[in-house]
Amino acid sequence: MRYLTSLLITLLTATIMAQSEKPTVAILDFEAQDVSAAEVQTLTERMRTEIGNTNAVRLIERKAVEKIMQEQGFQQSGCTNDECAAEVGQLLGVQFMVSGTIGKVGKTYTIDCKMFSVETGETVRAKNASFEGDISGLLTEMQILAWEITGLEAPGNLKLKRAGKDAQTTVAVMDFEGRGISMQEAQTLTDRFTTSLSSTQKVVLVERGTMNDVLEEQGFATGECASDECAAEVGAMLGVEFMISGAIGKLGNAYTIDAKMFSVATGAAESMKSITYSGAVEGLIVEIEILAWDILGLDIPRSLKKRRNQGIPDYSAASGPKRKTKGGALFRSLVVPGFGQLYSGRKMSGFGFMLLEAGLIGMAAKSNSDYTTFQSEYDTQLANYNAATVPAEIASYKALVDQARTDMNGANDQLVLFSSAAAGIWVVNALHAFLTGPTFADGGDQGLPVRLAYDPLTKQTRLEWRLNL
Repeated sequence: MRYLTSLLITLLTATIMAQSEKPTVAILDFEAQDVSAAEVQTLTERMRTEIGNTNAVRLIERKAVEKIMQEQGFQQSGCTNDECAAEVGQLLGVQFMVSGTIGKVGKTYTIDCKMFSVETGETVRAKNASFEGDISGLLTEMQILAWEITGLEAPGNLKLKRAGKDAQTTVAVMDFEGRGISMQEAQTLTDRFTTSLSSTQKVVLVERGTMNDVLEEQGFATGECASDECAAEVGAMLGVEFMISGAIGKLGNAYTIDAKMFSVATGAAESMKSITYSGAVEGLIVEIEILAWDILGLDIPRSLKKRRNQGIPDYSAASGPKRKTKGGALFRSLVVPGFGQLYSGRKMSGFGFMLLEAGLIGMAAKSNSDYTTFQSEYDTQLANYNAATVPAEIASYKALVDQARTDMNGANDQLVLFSSAAAGIWVVNALHAFLTGPTFADGGDQGLPVRLAYDPLTKQTRLEWRLNL
């Protein structure tokens, strides 16, 4: 009766093979090493299910494998060598067998599996994987190995799940179409849009390189896949849930951004957003960042709103003449006395402060030199005084020591006086430069650098101080 059952299974397998050109495969339960047998059986079953999803092979059901094993007096966990697996494969009438081992080394789980020919015993393909974390993460690894062991590339969604982000929405972004702006500008803005999407931490993005590879495989150059049908086809190949496409255009002095996020499975639009912007093209950078949050239905960060409200510098004015400011005059006079006045066009006072400051610094330098000379004289006469033994010499050297001390103190007093005067004139010069600096009528700033301002984001009034140099 046992041999009759085996014969029937073999005949059934042969009939299936005749009906399909797909190779037939059977999977033995993986061997457990420092992992429970029940967990290994669950993981092996996940591989069986995923191999069926590849549609690349015809898989023999677990029950048929178990039936043969029982008839041969084996348990699946006991059939671990290639000879046993090949014998089971011959009885099943399959072309290939898949076996493997799941173990644990320290905190790392390891999976090693191979597919070999039942007829020749030759290993057709061998794959392995390592994983750190909860053992449940091996479910994704087994799914990926199911594709790889059959010689296929694992779908993008499985690779994303391997990254531990399966709870998030998977998205791919097509390069925005440029209308009125250059292709390079459109690609740069698309890259910023993608980066901003990633910063939301609400979606998992397919890398640009991966998507470009798919486009090249389909024979599309950059920018050619502009229709929703093409984008959906690419999205299906990438294994993502949603695709985002859009266009950036220019109408007169205004820029427009239109974007759409749609479901790859249904083609239905999930979110559609548009922005109209007037200003320098650099301002589109902030607008595209805001769009990334808006298209996901998320609250726009306050920092982005603030950047939008503040606008961007007018770089077109950089090449024109710069407006002179009081702050500029103050800064220059703090560095070099009189320079702020010259900056403001006040040559007489500027050169006056320069000469006065130079004179005071010169006098201070001379006083310092005199002090050094008198101190040296003092030290010399003091040494002579200490060495003298004759009363007349002692009296003479004492008078010289007293005179040198008097001269030294006088030089020190002059040094302090001239240094203080130089510092005071320096401060006066800086204040004079600020107070007499360029006025609005001269093409300069108007008013004080201190003002009250209301911040609409924080809803608070604040005191601002600014100094234009």
